[in-house]
Amino acid sequence: MAKIYVCTYQADDCAFVATCNGFPVFDCKDGGSGMAQLNQHLIGKGNVLRFQFTHKGPDAKFSTGVREAKEGEMVNTLEEGDIGMPAGNELVHEFDTEADDLKVLLDSAKASNAKAMLEFALKYRDAIKGGDLAALRKFNRYRMEEAAKQFGMPVDALAEQMLGMFEFFKDGGIDVEAADLVVTDLCQGKIWDVKRSDGNPLLYKKEEDGSSSSGFIAAILGDGPQVVR
Repeated sequence: MAKIYVCTYQADDCAFVATCNGFPVFDCKDGGSGMAQLNQHLIGKGNVLRFQFTHKGPDAKFSTGVREAKEGEMVNTLEEGDIGMPAGNELVHEFDTEADDLKVLLDSAKASNAKAMLEFALKYRDAIKGGDLAALRKFNRYRMEEAAKQFGMPVDALAEQMLGMFEFFKDGGIDVEAADLVVTDLCQGKIWDVKRSDGNPLLYKKEEDGSSSSGFIAAILGDGPQVVR
């Protein structure tokens, strides 16, 4: 059984954002506890977990840690981690893992640039607004295949669910132009994140009781641009 790597935190009276090898994993605004599975962000040797603190109050407390778990195992997020509050506003923790999902992706991705990724995001928008399911299936092939492996289900069954999600965002959830978007290099010019300039994901729809969203992290693979996360 494959190992699952998770990061947990406990926090009081402090705020921070955290990344694993450049990928966002936490955005804590008011303390509490949390957990994130890290496998898809791992490179094997020399993984870097980075916390950037934006607030430390007089009663600030913090702990975190990376743990191994088995599939289906319950992880106690209330258990104190073995890494405490840094003296400054940045905490960097390096660690090795057997999992290297991100390295496998990086080894197959081609170097790209912000202009190409912005153009892809706009093609993605047009496919959603036009209901072009064939294009959306092509653009999400990598993500669908990886998710099918993770959940142990046929790709076709998962594709049906994902393509239905795009129908939901078609009206009111993808009304963006190039000027509304910000492109960020996450990994070595190979993996890119495209968000709205207000910080919301590319697909974002307000509802009466909140909002729904779906991110856009993309790379150029052998058969063209793909959404990979």
